[in-house]
Amino acid sequence: MKLRHCPFALIVLYLFSSCKLIKPIVLNLPDEKDAKRFPYRTVAAADNLTVFNFIKTTDTLAEIKNIKVENRAMNSTGVSLNEFVKLHKTISFAIIRNDSILYEYYANNYNSQKNVSSFSIAKAYITMLTGIAVQDGLIISIDQPITDFISEWKDRPGYNLITVKDLLRHTSGLKFTENPFNPNSDQLQFYYGTHLRKNILASAITEPPGLHFDYESENTCLLGIILERATGKTLSAYLQEKIWSQIGTEAPALWNTDRKDSNAIEKAFCCLNAHTLDFAKFARLLLNKGNWNGKQIIPVAWIDEATKRTNEAGGKLTYGYNMGIGPAQYNSFYPVGLYGQWLYIYPKKNLIIVRFGNADIRYNPNYWKEIMLQLIDQL
Repeated sequence: MKLRHCPFALIVLYLFSSCKLIKPIVLNLPDEKDAKRFPYRTVAAADNLTVFNFIKTTDTLAEIKNIKVENRAMNSTGVSLNEFVKLHKTISFAIIRNDSILYEYYANNYNSQKNVSSFSIAKAYITMLTGIAVQDGLIISIDQPITDFISEWKDRPGYNLITVKDLLRHTSGLKFTENPFNPNSDQLQFYYGTHLRKNILASAITEPPGLHFDYESENTCLLGIILERATGKTLSAYLQEKIWSQIGTEAPALWNTDRKDSNAIEKAFCCLNAHTLDFAKFARLLLNKGNWNGKQIIPVAWIDEATKRTNEAGGKLTYGYNMGIGPAQYNSFYPVGLYGQWLYIYPKKNLIIVRFGNADIRYNPNYWKEIMLQLIDQL
């Protein structure tokens, strides 16, 4: 067979049929459809008697109608919130204050009963599960060496110096390559590959821990393995038991795994899929210092620790334990993910802003930080 007689698509498939790039090429950029493209485990919701519903207002409040968002890339005068959410690839958007939904938007083909993808927002769930595991005595302390759980690294020099806290703060000093055009990059293999455990445990040390902040999915994946080994449960099962079924969620969540067999593991760095308002319930849990209607699900001290502004031991002032930290004068914090997935939490005004977006190569995290501040200043 001569390739010059084949359609272009067949030539591509021929060239890459035995290459690690085939799945990224076929699936293209990560997007909402990946929730069903990849295997997943189900995280059961609360029972019908304990489902929590935010209060829905019958009319759009005057203050929402008066909000103007300055989209500096497109105008200098500002547009209404309704106009603004449509200017970008927004899938869903909600503003909640004092448990009341002040504003709610869903793009075409989406509604409150359809799942959205969280991407790196999932990292915040790993953080909270870690705090619960410490409270339960399954992890002695976040100063515990990770080699207490990762026995494969027990006899390898330097790995015993890395602590659970280093993973939470992304100061582990471990190597993680991010190159969407290199089939062997960790970024591609972690997301598209089917040997996640092997890839996680193949990481090398580039520098001693506690020197520099380096945001890496490797750190969160190691926390996932530690939680799995400490609890004896899958991440999905532990999330279901400790958080998801406890906060009035109305629907199951789906957590994507790397494969379908018994060796599967959840992609701890991303890929938790659920209803928009069920994600908002997690934000409500964090807003209320881990307390859900009188039941302390996450220790207050852990919420404070995870959202503390500090640059000690190589940390970053604007990033806590897998969550962004807002400007000092606001005392806000936010789980955040690719393409502008936000759970922005502003305790001073008892305010939650939830935003999910679709694939957008123009996505700029700093731009969205400014947008969130514009909104909370007007509410």
